[in-house]
Amino acid sequence: MTLIEGRLMRRALLLGLVGGLLLPASGGPQVFPHRVEVAKYTCREFLSLGGEGRARVLIYFNGYLDGKSGTSVWADDVVGARVERAVNSCKATPTLPLLEAFGRAWKP
Repeated sequence: MTLIEGRLMRRALLLGLVGGLLLPASGGPQVFPHRVEVAKYTCREFLSLGGEGRARVLIYFNGYLDGKSGTSVWADDVVGARVERAVNSCKATPTLPLLEAFGRAWKP
């Protein structure tokens, strides 16, 4: 396993755990859509997902924003705080696009 693969695996694991801790799964099985328009995906859609679906979305959006900003260092405490801010924004405003919630959380 390369250094980059190890970092990605640790990132996925941590974000999955953070997602599971921050957002307890709702009842019943839920199917995640196979295709999502990132700019139109709402907090309400995100919050309706079960634990694994939520974790996948958190991992994707974290990577998406880190990639857009050219981030080359991953700090679990920083990412955890950002994810928590994004989730709190979603809970406060379910109609907010998830990308906007994450974008706000990533601003210094």
